[in-house]
Amino acid sequence: MRKLSIEERELIDRRRARLDKFIYERMPVLTEFIGLLGLPEPPRVLLEAEKYLPEIDLWIKTEKISDQVREWVILRVGYYIGEYLIQRHGGYWFLNEQPDTRTFGRYVVGGFTRDAKPGAAVEPFDVAADYVDQPPGRSLTAMLNMVEEEMRTE
Repeated sequence: MRKLSIEERELIDRRRARLDKFIYERMPVLTEFIGLLGLPEPPRVLLEAEKYLPEIDLWIKTEKISDQVREWVILRVGYYIGEYLIQRHGGYWFLNEQPDTRTFGRYVVGGFTRDAKPGAAVEPFDVAADYVDQPPGRSLTAMLNMVEEEMRTE
């Protein structure tokens, strides 16, 4: 592994210092999001994320996402995607400290213990942005199926 530049080291140090806060903040953000959608028992998303997929998919499928709410939606959908993958595949959030990777310096989910190739990692906010930027008719279920297939294949 190559030596990090000063700027890269500073980035990693800043992101590492915020990791615990980032992981903790997902809980109230996800719970509030599920509540805003009017879904039952919002805190259950932290234990049974898959249960909420059909309703989240239905809500956002036909929505036209304006520039004013795009980041708000991406954050919440990104947290949801991360939680969904962690629960289904036994992973966790971590900071990618591997230089020369596409997700260097970003929070990703990985360390999967089920149904994923070794070293598989996903940047849920990239997936959420790709998903949200699709035109109405988008499918979160299809997007997650595609991500999970990529996690399994070399």
